[in-house]
Amino acid sequence: MDYQFYKMIYKINFFLIVFISFLSAQKIPIIIDADTANEVDDLFALSGALAESNFNIIGITASQFNTSPLASFNTALESKNINDKILQLVNVSSIPSLLGSPDPLSNTTNVENSQASSFIIENARLYSNDNPLYVIILGSSTNVATAIINAPEIVKNIKVFYLGFWHDPLTNLYNKNEFNSRNDPLAINFLLNSSDLDLTIMTATTSQYMIFYRNELNYYLSNNNSLGSYLINRWDSYERWWADEDKEKKQWIMWDVAMIEAVANNNYSEYEFFDTPSENLNRKIKIYTKIDVLNIKNRYWKKLQTFNNIKL
Repeated sequence: MDYQFYKMIYKINFFLIVFISFLSAQKIPIIIDADTANEVDDLFALSGALAESNFNIIGITASQFNTSPLASFNTALESKNINDKILQLVNVSSIPSLLGSPDPLSNTTNVENSQASSFIIENARLYSNDNPLYVIILGSSTNVATAIINAPEIVKNIKVFYLGFWHDPLTNLYNKNEFNSRNDPLAINFLLNSSDLDLTIMTATTSQYMIFYRNELNYYLSNNNSLGSYLINRWDSYERWWADEDKEKKQWIMWDVAMIEAVANNNYSEYEFFDTPSENLNRKIKIYTKIDVLNIKNRYWKKLQTFNNIKL
């Protein structure tokens, strides 16, 4: 082999490295904070996030859901156990799974860090205003609020996406009597009152239209697939406590899927700027007002097929 050949191989390798680095740089760095043991939608949302080519998932943190009638002594630990299981099922060992606080905030001045809030702080310090870390809250906002209380300087380095509230875009009236918000009112009000925090809300009003149907699971998920089997079993075995209708569980509102997928691909969602609730610090926040349910679902099921080769 002559010198020119080696030179050509070197150039090819160089451009491959540059190209791979470019692709990696385009991925959104994300921490997902989820109350996964509550209900079903978190499991589907996490599965979609793990299959998402636009995400660089830095870690998954577990949050509490203390107001559920099915709440155990430590709901955050329940959530972590399921987070761990999902990571195991998709053969991912490189993404850390952290335990959050088992309790909601009792104050906003003297709060002890959990594994989750410490992890959020440590990683947020590696980012900047120009290159922010995205933090997606799918449950209570305890862990994220704790991180900001104990390290307020990280606010400039993060963008927070929160699933919660009912909201009327026409009147800008808020209803905080919603499950995620009820699980830690102090924490979500702290985020709303944080003047420099970039905060985007996926409301229950908007996400309620993200509905999956049981027959879709039969079509898109294989019982011979470890993740698919787990998701199907969770759907069928979870006992709903909030409603008597649809006892056969033919459909499920995938609130958390709407949040994850809106961040993953902004072509299928729209947000507007609104004033915060009247009882909070007056500032502008972003609220998703529309989602393209059909296109989001098509994209979701397509990318989940990447896990089909993972067998039981």
